[in-house]
Amino acid sequence: MKHISLLAVFCCIIALTACDKQKLPYDLEGVERGVIINISKVAGTSTTLSTDVNAGDYQVELSVPNYYQGDMSMFKEAQLMAVYTDGEGNKTPAYVVEGITEFPATLKLNIKDVISKCGKSSIEIGDRIEFTPCYTLKSGTQVDGWSELMGFNNVRFTWKLDNGATHAYRVSYTAFAPFYKEHYQGKDLPQTYGVCDVTQITDLPEAKWIPAGVTADDLVGLKIEGDIFFGGDTFLVWINTQDFTLIVPDQVICPGFTYGSYGTYDGCMEDGEGEVDTLNETLTFYMYSVWGPYSFGSDTITIDFSGNN
Repeated sequence: MKHISLLAVFCCIIALTACDKQKLPYDLEGVERGVIINISKVAGTSTTLSTDVNAGDYQVELSVPNYYQGDMSMFKEAQLMAVYTDGEGNKTPAYVVEGITEFPATLKLNIKDVISKCGKSSIEIGDRIEFTPCYTLKSGTQVDGWSELMGFNNVRFTWKLDNGATHAYRVSYTAFAPFYKEHYQGKDLPQTYGVCDVTQITDLPEAKWIPAGVTADDLVGLKIEGDIFFGGDTFLVWINTQDFTLIVPDQVICPGFTYGSYGTYDGCMEDGEGEVDTLNETLTFYMYSVWGPYSFGSDTITIDFSGNN
């Protein structure tokens, strides 16, 4: 899948550059010679958002992957953007750190200052702050990690870092409502494409999929079954109750799927991630679906457990 995706990108670039002085809504030269900045939470620091603006230890690290950094000779400086989402879904962005020129960079964040820059004075249950890196090129081109028109940038980079982890374009802190483990299961649960059945399991994912510092007691395993992508799908995800993100390992979700004259292959899930909304009791995950040598592209699935409360 990754080879096909890169080939498609390469072909698009050729097509664009072949056009005679085609007018584009962005600086193609800047895009081609940009950089990739990874962001992660510093181990041992806060993983969720407190409603007490003076509490918590919030630290993130920005790094540039060795093999996928792009052209650093074009780089001028980076910024950290906060995107504040309130309980009604309204988003407010703000640059909260500027002038970052060396990597890796560890940034200690004052949440009271962060929300002030986003025009807020308090945090309510259900509010979320997402941090994403931005950067400026020497040409003056500004590449933001989030925009009102496009949402988050670099969402589908699946490149691996030196430690084997997948590139991350943002980190998220949410002021979570209480989590009721028993609610996250049931039959005929509403999901994006119909209904599905969810049962809880005691199995654990392979160790390579478990983030550092997360233990078996932190995980809630879910087996999801339903006609979602290929028909008769079955796949596993785990809720990480430290920060209510989802662990979504690469896996076969529909063995031996046949699609017309294209042949019979296993339907697979790759490069998944997701999160739990404990206020509305929904589970949302993002992933690629793959069928043999073909890709069905990325998708977003939301399962609604609110009827179980």
